[in-house]
Amino acid sequence: MSQVEDDENEEINDLNIVDQKVPLSTSIILDKSIVKKEPEITKITIRFQPIGSAKSIEPRVFKISSNQTISTLNKFLTKKLKSKELLRLYVQNSFQPLPDEKIGDLYNLFKTNNELIVTYCNTVAFG
Repeated sequence: MSQVEDDENEEINDLNIVDQKVPLSTSIILDKSIVKKEPEITKITIRFQPIGSAKSIEPRVFKISSNQTISTLNKFLTKKLKSKELLRLYVQNSFQPLPDEKIGDLYNLFKTNNELIVTYCNTVAFG
């Protein structure tokens, strides 16, 4: 046999090894080793700023857990202002985030001086 044929036979043998089944106990160990880590939950500083005729709150700066959503923030602010209707929240005075967006994600993208600035009003302000 030539050297080329020997190399081809070795490659074929290597392929046969790949086709063999992995024992169940080994596959369970492999599955457990690929566990996704949960993102670390931290406290995020949020600064509230009213727009238009919306009431102002004191203090304007609060800390909230990074895994909370915008809807939780909206409920908190509505309760703090003793309002009967939900407020319109904006990030960076430009867009209204979806209710299920995580505060931590918005903070990582749009923080200013280590704060997430959230403006709020009673009616649609932008767009």
